[in-house]
Amino acid sequence: MIQLPDLSLVVVAALFWATYWVLRQTVFRPLGSILDGRAKAITGASAALASALDREKETLAGIDRRLTEARREAMAAKDAARQQAGRKRQELLEAAREKARAAAGEAQARLDADVAATREQLRRETRALALEIASRVLGRRIA
Repeated sequence: MIQLPDLSLVVVAALFWATYWVLRQTVFRPLGSILDGRAKAITGASAALASALDREKETLAGIDRRLTEARREAMAAKDAARQQAGRKRQELLEAAREKARAAAGEAQARLDADVAATREQLRRETRALALEIASRVLGRRIA
């Protein structure tokens, strides 16, 4: 009798390919689509992140430039205010010095007048005292 070949290998191969086809249709393709979508989303997110980081760097550089400019302006305003205050202080000092000179001049003039008046009074009193001393020493009135 002729024996029929063992077809189990063919049946196993057919079952393998049928299972592969079913898994491919129901699992592998949808899973591949999901993984491709994730990869595209990751790539897009990475590009968006890089773009956002570049914009952030530009924004920070702009803020830094504006901050530096604001500091320069503040320093210039501070220096201008300091110079103006220095000029005002100098003006006040000059005015005070002028006032002090005027007061010193007036005081000197009063002192000079007082000295002259006192000298004149001492001259008169000295003459009168000298006459009185001479009258007492001589014992007679001197005119």
